[in-house]
Amino acid sequence: MPNQTFYNLTATKKNRIIDAIIDECAIHTFEHINLSNIVRDAQIPRGSFYQYFVDKRDVFDFLYTHIGVLKMQFIGNLMDPQLDIPFLKRFERIYLSGLDFAQAHPKLMKAGQKMIESELFKENDMMKKATQSAIDFYVNFIKIDQEKGYIRKNIDPSLLATVMIEFSNKVSLAEYMKENVDRSTVEHAVKGLIDLIQKGIENHV
Repeated sequence: MPNQTFYNLTATKKNRIIDAIIDECAIHTFEHINLSNIVRDAQIPRGSFYQYFVDKRDVFDFLYTHIGVLKMQFIGNLMDPQLDIPFLKRFERIYLSGLDFAQAHPKLMKAGQKMIESELFKENDMMKKATQSAIDFYVNFIKIDQEKGYIRKNIDPSLLATVMIEFSNKVSLAEYMKENVDRSTVEHAVKGLIDLIQKGIENHV
């Protein structure tokens, strides 16, 4: 993560550096990021860059965290356990808030896609911890719904949470990467998943 020196910069300079990082990472996977491009576009001396970041791995970790912080602004109170709504409705709203985030930050979403395509993403401890945290978050609400009788108690909360997370990471991201995202298509996808989970795939006589 950046040194404190970075956070002490003026908002204008800091945002210029962040924009340069996003521009570079929206084009290249981690393996092909060129720090010279970031330095040039940020209009800073190369030596100054290393006062803020250790290396491009540091840049990668910063961008991942930056995306998460911005996305949380769109999710709002949906992460709050005090919000009393069923898990599947909570998931639907979180999912659609991701669409709002993607439409508001298209270049950032492209950078996120490039991050996922990189080999580093698959072995990065920060990513693994974030994924496990998301699963644990969903597991908590699934168990609450099981106690309320909304979800069968013989459903494995971890399995269901993992399925939902994988759907979010794969299906939704592929849709968000399109030039023109059709909201109705995204809504149809999440409603279809929820219907599938609620009703299953077998005919019930």
